[in-house]
Amino acid sequence: MTAETPDSHSAGLLGPVALSGAIALLLVSPVMRGGNRHVALIVIELLALATALAIWVRALRVRETRDTLKANPLVLVLALSPIWLAIVYLTPLPAFIWSSLSGRELLDEALKRADIVSKSWRALSVSPDATAASLLAGVPIAVTFVAGYLASLSQVRLLTGFVLAMAFSQVLLGLLQLAGGETSPLFFGILTFGPPVGTFANRNHFANYLAMALVILVWHAYESHREPFPKIGVGKFGTRHRTALWSAGALLLVAGILMTRSRGGVMFGIPFAVAALIVAALRIQGWSRGWKFALPIAFLLLVGATALVGFDEVTARISFEQLSGSAGFRGVLTRTSFDAALAFFPWGSGWGTYDLAYPRFQPAELPGRANQAHMDYVQILMEGGAFALVLAGALGWLVIARVRKLIRRVRHDGVLDREAMAAAICGLGFAALLMHSLVEFNMRIPANAMLGALLAGIFLRPLRTAAESP
Repeated sequence: MTAETPDSHSAGLLGPVALSGAIALLLVSPVMRGGNRHVALIVIELLALATALAIWVRALRVRETRDTLKANPLVLVLALSPIWLAIVYLTPLPAFIWSSLSGRELLDEALKRADIVSKSWRALSVSPDATAASLLAGVPIAVTFVAGYLASLSQVRLLTGFVLAMAFSQVLLGLLQLAGGETSPLFFGILTFGPPVGTFANRNHFANYLAMALVILVWHAYESHREPFPKIGVGKFGTRHRTALWSAGALLLVAGILMTRSRGGVMFGIPFAVAALIVAALRIQGWSRGWKFALPIAFLLLVGATALVGFDEVTARISFEQLSGSAGFRGVLTRTSFDAALAFFPWGSGWGTYDLAYPRFQPAELPGRANQAHMDYVQILMEGGAFALVLAGALGWLVIARVRKLIRRVRHDGVLDREAMAAAICGLGFAALLMHSLVEFNMRIPANAMLGALLAGIFLRPLRTAAESP
């Protein structure tokens, strides 16, 4: 990475205008069903386009911003994916070529049986309109990823601080929903049958959002303990007071996750927050004292949150019958969705076309209409085919390279500096999204996908050495 210019030193690689746009995206995205509504998406997409323009203008003005984006081509592959995927899936092809592609013959036969024979050119996607809408919805995800990648450490604190504020307000709304009962007007018309959902439409999406915020809170707590004591005033507000304050915040978020009764949120979200706490404690207090601090604190927070929510409420959905029934439903849906992915491979059916392309593969044992696979990876494979593997390969390569770099830093320096700690802990928050997506469609919810993209960008952002840091 090149040396900082005076402009980038004062405003950061991201720039103040783009930073404001990223903050607005993070605050607006959860408000209307996690952004999963047409009106909400219009607002989010407009904000994202304005933020992308601000990033592009700054890249033209500030060489370091431009060089940082160009330094790793795989980052550009991910950041520009809505554009190049639109070119691939929306470019018209001759009808005879389209009909010969895997998976298209089924649709072509159905059209012929209906006496509909078209010799016009067709886009690669089986539904170009759905794909265009899906890729446009991917722009905010790409923008928040770039924002996290370019943000300075102080900008990361600001961005994630607004996420924490939103998460706490969501928990407060959830508590009010819980107090008001199933008929509470604070559900805003969503039939949830009891569990609070905040402004989301699904308990699992709500829990996943809070789980990522919980990891962020751990990093903020770590940062507050790394601040020089004179800035905070050790006589007035020392280490113990700050530990109690951050523990209270963590208790509130853990209670928020538990009161959703989301099995995935508990099993896939909380363990990564505990891992983040262990990493932070080992860095602050050393190997032996860190374990003695982190594990009891995690245990007490979990017990305390369970006591606040109620043991019966927490364990209401973990009976053998419920677990086996849910696993059976998701297993059949995943298996048949994978069959559909193989039928459309290597081209895929087109992004955003799952609910249109899957019904022909849906078995009679699954009632109703499945509009999501409830397993993000098989759905992405079905829609994106080999191009989904390209994206997964690019992200996987970057993740492995970053993990190796963090391990080398630990071996060389013995500890991780603040830049590396931000990457390590935020990477654990991103992992919480990746793991929960094995049994849910969190990546299809704009608020969750954007927060996960932000954490991925922070995890992958260029690490400065002590000499390069401002």
